Amino acid sequence: MASEAKPRTLADVLREKQIVRDDQLEEALRYRADRGVTLDQALVELAILSEDDLRAVYADAFQVRSLKLEDVEIDREAVCHVPAAVAREHHLIPVRRSGNTLAVAMADPADAEALAAVRRVTDFDVIPFAARYDAIEHAVFLHYGETTNGAEDGDHRTAAHLPTGRLIDDDRVGHVGRSLPLHRDRTFETFVEDTANQFPFSVAKAISELQPEDGYNPFHCWGGEGCGKTHLLNAVASAVMSRAPLKRVILTTGERFVDNLFECVRDRKLNFFRYLYREADLLLVDKAEALLTRDWAQRELVETIAHMQRKRRFVILAARGSLALESRTLPELRIALESGVIAGFSEYSSSAKQEILRRHAGAVDLRPEVLKLLADRSGSVRDLIGLVQQVVVMSVLGEREVTEHMAQELIEVCGIARDEDSRRRARELSAQVSNANPARMTDAASIGDERRTGVPRNDAER
Repeated sequence: MASEAKPRTLADVLREKQIVRDDQLEEALRYRADRGVTLDQALVELAILSEDDLRAVYADAFQVRSLKLEDVEIDREAVCHVPAAVAREHHLIPVRRSGNTLAVAMADPADAEALAAVRRVTDFDVIPFAARYDAIEHAVFLHYGETTNGAEDGDHRTAAHLPTGRLIDDDRVGHVGRSLPLHRDRTFETFVEDTANQFPFSVAKAISELQPEDGYNPFHCWGGEGCGKTHLLNAVASAVMSRAPLKRVILTTGERFVDNLFECVRDRKLNFFRYLYREADLLLVDKAEALLTRDWAQRELVETIAHMQRKRRFVILAARGSLALESRTLPELRIALESGVIAGFSEYSSSAKQEILRRHAGAVDLRPEVLKLLADRSGSVRDLIGLVQQVVVMSVLGEREVTEHMAQELIEVCGIARDEDSRRRARELSAQVSNANPARMTDAASIGDERRTGVPRNDAER
């Protein structure tokens, strides 16, 4: 067969096809021996061939397809079949297993010794794919962890002698760097733009379009509860992932950042933490005020910001108050924040509040005067949203239209007053509404109690 006549090694192909000169090939072979790298990596580092050139050679001479590891979700179960020592020594990473077949990304897919090593430890049919050397090294680090301090680059002992050279344990630090689930309904289209948020909105929109000004990094937005900070972070993340699916986006909180950092320091995997967080294309930290509780977390954030600025990757921090004005903020973090953009949310206008409440009311068509009454009430947007939820419940379960009088009663009950008399009046109000359908009506006062405390009034009712 034609495939049997093809050379077995990359060096043979390069010689036969005269792709490189003999002196260049000899130089690359010496470089490989001296540095302990693969031949294709030696060719790239010596600028003799590019990675695109090598992928074309593999595709033509060995019928080996190339694989971009950034586009692939590596199967952790497949990784378990190949020991860390084998993966490190031969510069490869298992990608997917299907039955008795194992797909493996390799720096040198023509390396017969590497293929034989994988077959020995797995007894699978191995399908090699060509992948970039540095991408494989990152994947090996991510899925197998770091080697011990005593293991030199050329020391390829068995996995049993490399306690940290194993699959990252999910119960320890395997969750580090994982993004929070996105709220897909929180987009720029559903964001209510107002004079209160025009500046932070415009900066966030510019970052999401992937061509922001350098001065926008880092971007720190701040404001009270319910002002739209979390919505804006989700909108940026969704827009970036839509425009560039291969971009790596991490949406997290200040508390998770601190916890992840502590766990990795405790388990001597600080480099693992830094690889995951600093190599993200976009890092968004909500409720970033939690970082101020630990000086070492602030210093790590400063270094993360500096690294990502150099790589032209972006950091967005959201907090209730301006971190730059907090007394607990370290001077170096304050300087880092001031090197970018700091934007605050101000008080929403009445019309903007009405629009927010209308959207939260959904299919329930509340009277304009009811919306205005709720919007003109003092308090945070989050409190207003809580009120409109109460109104929606009264409207739907009570099967009657909510009037201004009913809304005013609810404002007095659920707003500031908390005494027993207010609770009694709330029960009376809900009883009036429930006359139309008492079997389906939920006690408005009990809903308010649960919303404030998070605990049902009567477990039996649940």
